[in-house]
Amino acid sequence: MKRKPTITIIGAASTTFGPKVLRDILNHPQVGGATFRFVDINEERLAIYDALARRLNEVLPDPVTIESTAERADALPGSDYVIISVDTGHYKTWEMDFTIPVELGVRQVTGELGGPGGLFHSLRQIPLHLEIARDIADLCPEAMVMVCSNPLNRICLAMERYVDVGQIAGLCHGAEMALYLYLNRVLGIDGDDMEITAAGTNHFTWILDLRRRSTGEDLYPYLKKQLAQIESGKQPLSRKLLEVYGYFPACLDDHFGEYVPYAYEFCGLEGTDFAGSLEQEEKRWQYLRDLVEDKVQWGKYEEYVGDQAVFSEELRLDDFFKPRSWADTLAFPIIAAIESHTLHRMPAVNLINDGIITNLPPDVFVEAPAVVDGSGIHPLCIGALPKPLASFCRRDIDQMELIVEAAVKGDRNLVLQAMLLDPVIDSVRVAEQVLDKMMKAQKAYLPQFK
Repeated sequence: MKRKPTITIIGAASTTFGPKVLRDILNHPQVGGATFRFVDINEERLAIYDALARRLNEVLPDPVTIESTAERADALPGSDYVIISVDTGHYKTWEMDFTIPVELGVRQVTGELGGPGGLFHSLRQIPLHLEIARDIADLCPEAMVMVCSNPLNRICLAMERYVDVGQIAGLCHGAEMALYLYLNRVLGIDGDDMEITAAGTNHFTWILDLRRRSTGEDLYPYLKKQLAQIESGKQPLSRKLLEVYGYFPACLDDHFGEYVPYAYEFCGLEGTDFAGSLEQEEKRWQYLRDLVEDKVQWGKYEEYVGDQAVFSEELRLDDFFKPRSWADTLAFPIIAAIESHTLHRMPAVNLINDGIITNLPPDVFVEAPAVVDGSGIHPLCIGALPKPLASFCRRDIDQMELIVEAAVKGDRNLVLQAMLLDPVIDSVRVAEQVLDKMMKAQKAYLPQFK
């Protein structure tokens, strides 16, 4: 009888990612009987998360073994899969990432993944993830590493180049969110009845093909027709890029706009409601505390925390026990397919470009569909991207490689070089001002820069 896998989740008690893991355990019976090791440095929240997981375990037909610890070194030995979703500072640092460059005149629209904000996010995240990767290399070197942290492709590239671990897969559900939370509504077709082929670099991914599963119909003509009939303020940047280039961005305006210099014309410069997001985070954790203590009912989430459409409908917690066809984390359909030796198609996975996209550089992470079976993850060969789309992605890759090197070496001049490659930067003087102010504001998070 095959041994059940051990799955370690680093960053398990995340406000958003943690509940998704629990829902995916429920929705993927193939992981029944597995051992789950939850790791988080926030011991108070980890205790709540552990208790909630044990509550959910009671309804599983094949219960899982649950272990929780604040020390990843205790959890990693013997792990078959390691899923990582961690951040440094989160809303506190993200607010600095966004507001400081914008106050100095940089027209970045989100500041999480692209622009100077995304650059500094990378400088903080890469050293932390390399520490985790080194522990994986020492304690469970054969484990499959699945990275869900952002900026995803930069983190994955750093781990690939500087630490000797097993296969690394970067997992982002941006393409699935477009399918199940946007395109399904525009087209009036259930997401399960559509299949997309999306390729590029993470968050800078284009839908190359969109089809109806049941008939094989090309849905692009219908998408263009439907978009022409709905309010122009909905995803205006993505619609303009479709009009100009003939392909729709897979990650919609919020993410895609971080990589183009004119996104502000469509998306504005308001950024995220950081105070509101922090308030929602606290409400979600209080709700989870009360769930554990039987103080609230499962179906009362929106009454408790308010209208989730204001923030993100994907973060709803009131449907834990409802089966859902699309995965919250993407790690679980991969694990389920490998462990059950079944074939599963993934809409988008970030893997090393070993011939996946032929007109992008090799040995960097690209995003493309893949199939998973009992032997692992197998990317689908896309061939060459249309030339304009490849040009967009090559610029992102050039900057990505510089950012990884700068983060590892702690080299301030490399940071400036990377910043001056960013499409939202149009002034050396402003770039140097942003660099100076961000380095001072985030000194505590950037120990590699002396």
